[in-house]
Amino acid sequence: MLTAPIRVVRLVRRYDPATWTADPRYARFQQAVRELAGLDPAASSWRQLMHTVRRALAATDLITDLRVDYLPGGAVALLRLRVVLALLGLRGLTGLLAVGARTRTEDANRALEDLAASVRADPALRSAVEELDGATLAARIEGDARFAAFREQLRGFLTEYGHRETVSPLLISVPTWSEAPATVLALVAVLVEEPPRPAGADRAADAERRLLGHRLVRPAPVRDRMRRLLDTARTGMAVREDTHFDLTRVLPVLRRTLREAGRQLVGAGVLREPDEVYHLRLEELEAAGEPDRLPPEEVDRLRALVRQRAARRAELAGVPMISGAAFRPASGRGSDALVSGVAASGGRATGPARVIREPAEFGALRSGDVLVCPYTNPAWTPLFQRAAAVVVDSGGLGSHAAIVAREYGIPAVMATGTGTGMLVDGQRVIVDGDIGRVTAAAP
Repeated sequence: MLTAPIRVVRLVRRYDPATWTADPRYARFQQAVRELAGLDPAASSWRQLMHTVRRALAATDLITDLRVDYLPGGAVALLRLRVVLALLGLRGLTGLLAVGARTRTEDANRALEDLAASVRADPALRSAVEELDGATLAARIEGDARFAAFREQLRGFLTEYGHRETVSPLLISVPTWSEAPATVLALVAVLVEEPPRPAGADRAADAERRLLGHRLVRPAPVRDRMRRLLDTARTGMAVREDTHFDLTRVLPVLRRTLREAGRQLVGAGVLREPDEVYHLRLEELEAAGEPDRLPPEEVDRLRALVRQRAARRAELAGVPMISGAAFRPASGRGSDALVSGVAASGGRATGPARVIREPAEFGALRSGDVLVCPYTNPAWTPLFQRAAAVVVDSGGLGSHAAIVAREYGIPAVMATGTGTGMLVDGQRVIVDGDIGRVTAAAP
């Protein structure tokens, strides 16, 4: 801990966030992903399956190492920007000024909107999207000749972005977008309901003009240094999003490989269904050896482990790994605050709270609601089009929800810890994204 500041300074000096994709490690990651994508798990031996899993995990380590090395530059730039803005009396502009660099998440959002625009332009397709549930709609699109053009557009989207997670990149037990096209179609259905809200680009541009027009920043040398600081801070935000995007590119091969391992264990009588393989540790799978050669006592031992862990997982369903109350008192800032947290996107908004804990509940959000959630990832982005504001249990200024909220120009309060527990559906609240506070509004 004592040497951490020195090590961070060294990383900042050595690794410029703007150059992370030129790092040789990124080229090795790209090559590894291409090689892994060409493997056929069904044609692999048990030993080859386990080797593929290890190769995929090693590829993720490359991205993790890049994040460790290149994110400090952006984080320090953002910290410096916050200090400068505080000294200039412009503290509230931090979130808006961090917006600007193009990200792969933004690319995916635009591609989703293109899909929604195609639906709006086709009355028959729009009718199907509005009337059918996700699974039925996916089957209809796949089999209806009238929707051939949209089907190809959807396939193109999934080819480019289908590796994205539906819940978390840390959970390989959950399907990706390609495996759950109904999830993507549900997002498209949200976007079809109303045209996209103008992004926060105008507010961000106005914030930059205010900063660069400040009397202490007007001298040309100071303005140039300030622009460089802004570029580095914004690039650091993009590195966070884009490395996350790349990290998920190994999910499809991991899931295919482990599912084949699960299928072989079903054949050996260890599992009842392939997805139960996620109740076993990788080391246990490697130590077990070829499933068709397992002795009866080993089959019984593994089967008992699976049952035990499945029961424990069911017992802990819905229980957070770490209680939010451990980090933040429920009362928040000020006696009238229901919850408080990090001010991540400026502005004030009033509306009924809508607690959304998982993608299955997306349809409950209505235009003008305050989105209250435990976390977000790219699958949640269309909800920001409807929401008046967003309140999140976790995250910070550089988290996905904060970045998207700034892009859409809506207030955001992050890291409340207890937002989903303290706020209830229909409760009218005021979200102040400038100071990070949520208070009760008049009924």
